[in-house]
This record gives sequence, C-alpha cells and structure tokens, in this order.
Amino acid sequence: MTQNIVNLLGAGSGIDTLALVDQLVEVEKSPTQNRIDSKRESFETQLSDFGLLRSALSNLQDAGEQLSNTDTFNTKSASFTDSDVLVPTAIDADALVGEYSFEVTALAKAQSLSTEASFSAPSDEVGTGTITFSFGSWNVVTPPADPTTFTRDTDVDQVTVTIDENNNSLAGLAKAINETNSGIQARVVNDGSGYRLLISAESGANNQLEITVSEDGGTPTNTDNTGLSRFAFNASAFQLTQNQIGQDAALTVNGLSITRETNSIDDVIDGLEFSINKASPGEIVNISISEDTSGGEAAIRDFIETYNTFLEAIKPLIGFNDELSEFGSLKNDSIAKSMPNRIRNLLVDSVPGLNGDFTALTNIGIRTELDGTLSINDEEFSAAIDENYDLVKALFTSQSNSSSELVKINGFNGFAESGEYEIIITQDPAKGYLTGVAAAGTILTDLQTAGATDYDFTATVNGVVSGTISLTPGTYSSMDDLAAHIQEQINADSSLSALNADVIVSYDSLSGGFVITSDKYGASSSVAVTAVGTSAGDLGLAAGTSTAGLNVAGTVDGVEGFGSGNIFLPKLNTDAYGISFTIEEGAAAATASTPTTINLSRGFGGELSRLIDTFLANSGAIDAREDAINQDLDDLDEDQENLDRRIEIYRERMSSQFIAMEAIVRSLQDSSAFLESTLSNLLNMGRDDN
Repeated sequence: MTQNIVNLLGAGSGIDTLALVDQLVEVEKSPTQNRIDSKRESFETQLSDFGLLRSALSNLQDAGEQLSNTDTFNTKSASFTDSDVLVPTAIDADALVGEYSFEVTALAKAQSLSTEASFSAPSDEVGTGTITFSFGSWNVVTPPADPTTFTRDTDVDQVTVTIDENNNSLAGLAKAINETNSGIQARVVNDGSGYRLLISAESGANNQLEITVSEDGGTPTNTDNTGLSRFAFNASAFQLTQNQIGQDAALTVNGLSITRETNSIDDVIDGLEFSINKASPGEIVNISISEDTSGGEAAIRDFIETYNTFLEAIKPLIGFNDELSEFGSLKNDSIAKSMPNRIRNLLVDSVPGLNGDFTALTNIGIRTELDGTLSINDEEFSAAIDENYDLVKALFTSQSNSSSELVKINGFNGFAESGEYEIIITQDPAKGYLTGVAAAGTILTDLQTAGATDYDFTATVNGVVSGTISLTPGTYSSMDDLAAHIQEQINADSSLSALNADVIVSYDSLSGGFVITSDKYGASSSVAVTAVGTSAGDLGLAAGTSTAGLNVAGTVDGVEGFGSGNIFLPKLNTDAYGISFTIEEGAAAATASTPTTINLSRGFGGELSRLIDTFLANSGAIDAREDAINQDLDDLDEDQENLDRRIEIYRERMSSQFIAMEAIVRSLQDSSAFLESTLSNLLNMGRDDN
C-alpha cells in the first residue's frame, strides 16, 4: 500500500509531493516533539544529577559517622620502659588510662615429657590399645624427678587415643595425639642416639598431664616397659621422663600478685595486651596508658575537608556550572536546594541535648566562611583538644545521662529526638513471688531419713509448669541451706530452664516460711507450687500465697508511657519515643519528690548522619523526587505515543489529499489530451475538405 501511495504521489503533476508531505508532517510534529525532547533531556539530567547529589551526601555521611563513633575519640597510646622482660602487643580504645608497674617473677611453662627408651625408626611399632590423657596439676618437683600427687581438673574432659593396626608406630601415635586438637602436642625427635616421642601440654600449672594406658590383650600394670606401657605417666608408673614441669606465669601489677597460665596476657589491664618474655625478679617495667587525641583531631579535620569537597561537588548541580557556563539542572529544585541549607544550619546551631561551653562547632574554633566552606582556627582548636578533649568528644558522639541511678537509658533508636526529658515513675516494677506458710518444725531432721519422693512438688513459674521437682534427702545445716537447695532444684528443671524461668528462694526466719521469687519483672511474673510427695506439705509452699508481679508505670514530660516488666517506653509519636528505660525498684518513691532528668544527645556526628538518612533512605527525600521525575518521564512516553499516533493520522490525511489532487490533475491531463486530439482531427478534416 505504501508503495502504491508513493507511485501515486507526483504521478500526475510531476511535483515531488512525497517530499512535500514529509515536510508538512515535520512542520506539524516539530513544536510538540521539541517540547517532549527538551523535557526528557531535562528530566534525565535531573536524575543523573540527583545520583551525583546522592553520592556526595553519602560521602559526607560516612565522615559524620566516623565522628559519631566513640572509638574515633577513645584511641589510647602506651609508653613503656625499654625492656625485653615484658612488651605491650595491643591496646584497645577501652584501655584504662593510668600508670602501671610490672615485675615478672616466673614465666608460664608447658609440661614436657619424653620416652625413656629410644626407637630405631619412626615406623617402629608401639603396641595397640588406648592411651588416656587427664588434665590437672602435679606437685612441684625439680625435673627429672618424678612427681607423686596428681589433682585432676574435672572441668576438662579426658582425651583418649586408640592405637590399632592402622597407626601402630611411633609416628602414628604422634599423629593420633595431634589430631585430638586438645592442646597436646606430640613430635618424633631424633636426639642423636635414636628416636623419641616428645609430648607437651599447654602452658600452665593446671594443664599438666596424667597418662594411663590400656593395652590390648589383658589388664596392664602400666609398669612393663613394653608396648604402650612405655608411654604411661601416672602415680603407679612413670615410664616417661619429665623434662619440664608445667607452671604459671607469676607477676605483680602495681604491687598485686597475679598468676596466669600463658605468657600472652590480655585480662589484667582492660584493653591492654602484653607478652612476657622472661622472668626478671627485681626489675620493674613501667607502662603508661594515656589518651591519644590524634585520632579524634584527624577525624575532625578530615570532616572539614570532606564537607568542603561536598560543597564543591554539589555547586554545579544546584548553582552555576562554571565549566558549562550554565546553571545546574537542580537550581530550581526546592528539595535539592534545601538539603545543603539544612546541613548548614546543623553546622552553626547548637547540638541538641548538650549543655555547657562546648555545644556547637564554633566553640572549638570551626568557622563558616562567606562562600559556605568551613575553616579551622588552629589556636582555638588546639586549645580545645589539649585542654577539653572530653568535651570535644561529647560534642561529636552520642551521650546520655540520668540524674538518678534508678532510671537509666538502655538504648534509643532513630525516632528519638535529642533533648532533655523529665521522668516520673508512678508504679515500681515488681517480680511475682510466693510466700510460704511456716515450714514444719522438724523438716531438717526429717530430711535426713526421708524417702526419695517424700518432698516432691511441681512449680509454675511465669506460667511455665515444671516437671516433678525432688529434694535430695540428707543433712542440711540450716533452713537457709535448704532454701539454697530448693532454689537449685527448681532452676535445674528442664521445662523451666528452657524458658529461663528462674527463681530465687530465701527463708524468712520471722514467719518461718520459704519465699520463692521469680527472676522476671512484670504482670506475667508469678510463682505457684503444688505438693506431690507425702511430706511436701511440710515445706509450707503449696499452702502459700502467690503475688503477681507488676509492670512499671510512669510519665515522660507529663505524658503516660508504656511499661513491660522493668522496661519503660515513652508514648508513640512523642519526642522521647524510641528511648528505652530500665527502671529499678524504688524509683516511684524517688521521682515522686524529685523527677528524674534525662539528657540525650546524638552528638554532631549522630545528628548529621540522621539528617542525611532522611535524604538518602528508601522513601526519603531523594527517592521521592526521583520517583516523581520517573513518573514525568513515563508521562512523556505517553505523550510521545500520542504524538506519533496523531502524526501518523495527519500523514495519512495529507497523503490522501495529495493523491486526490493527483487524480484530478491526471483527469485534467487526460481531458486535455482528448481535446487536443479532437481539435487536431477536426483541423485535419478541414484541410481534407479543401
């Protein structure tokens, strides 16, 4: 059809009507197409520039989060005596500042044992059976003398190695020991006269080894110097030579004597790790731990640089682009322009929730220049760092404090606003408890001969029902001693322990009864006892009175909050919402006369990060603006489809009109040719007649 139209157009008149139609269509389409193209280019540029703005904000937020991290300002440095006795190996941000003196009197050593007889080769058979290693301590002797008394550490499991036809060799035994991953190491060593098995434990006096042997084929005496008996080391058979005893490291710290199983120590001074290299009684090693302000100072200076780079990055987007000599695509976007303004306000305003002399960046010498960039007055800044470092730290990092030890902040989230709040507790949290009646007077005597089930009972704690709880018959020195046993048996019940339904049991000497208190606060906290055994009633628990626990109640700035156990939460959609408080018993009486004052500050770093989150978060300001632009682009796609459809109709109409014109022209041309032929014939006929 298209080819037919092309053939028809211009067929009669000789005019290039096809080109003329194209020109007319272009004239009709151009204004609208140019408007669509211009808008599309503008929207796509805005999307790209919002991506650049998002990246610049993200970099600034990273710098702010570095400032909000307490570790940034808590770095420590250590100076110490030049000595090879003791060397610091690591220092954490939480290390305690102070002066410490150390004296090392003994190194930690690992027990070392070796076979008395040598072997001709590592492949020599050693015998089959099992070797069992127990961990503990031997009495102190001077090697190679044998010790006499072993005290096993029952908290450490024994290790058993099986030797059979697959590993019946000196090398196989060493490998089997090492594969236990128990801390015992075994090596085959050539001492020049033959091969011996060298066994060592981990360092420390309580990590020494007792070795017993059970050989295949009979009950061993461990005294035969054949087969696996050659590896016994116990009070009945010392078939191994003790080359070195196990001992603890011994040292004094500021005059306090301590011992450790290892020479690498990290639990004497919080945050400080050090290694002991040798014992040197009388030699004092001094270590001084101090605040290292360089990390915090560097982070602040880095932020200033990052902020100035941020301004430079966004200027071509929301201001004049010098490189392109035109304004940025976001110059008239109110959302984009508001972001740096809100950040600038944060830079010059006081940080919410802070009181005192250091509440704004200007207090430490940070200035805002006429072009919006930040600069540092080095003299003021250095004075703040040197003289008020704790206040500088508080300016940038989160801080919270309470005027009462009975009301504490245990956490807050992004919803909570920084500031000062007044807390009044109207009801203390309470734990559920059971008050028993007086126990039978002869219960302690009766328990000495009681049957195994005489005092059985069940307990319901916080709604959880226990299995049958039994008391162990025996001698109890007092009712307090019996109360401790009742507590132990209740808390050992599998049904209760699975849900952390623990209790505390005490004996009230005034009433003569036991009191069982749940370890949980709140209205769901409760205790009840049901007697099962024939003598269980003598305990006085089943006939006791149960009292349910209470949830804490109170107000924040006069608005009623929500209590769950001893956790108190402010009302939803209030400024304090998002803060969680832990309330201790006695807070109601204390706050009735003097309300507790809570101060919460995220610090500058936290406030900046939180503000930028509102820009960058899903469904945040930039997301919303990008969604709107994408919708505008979708609308342009629809406009383009409508334009293309309208122009196609216009083209068909123009083509039809020109086809009709060509038909008329052809008709006139045909008529003209006919008339010319007729006239010519008439003229010829006239000539013939003459």
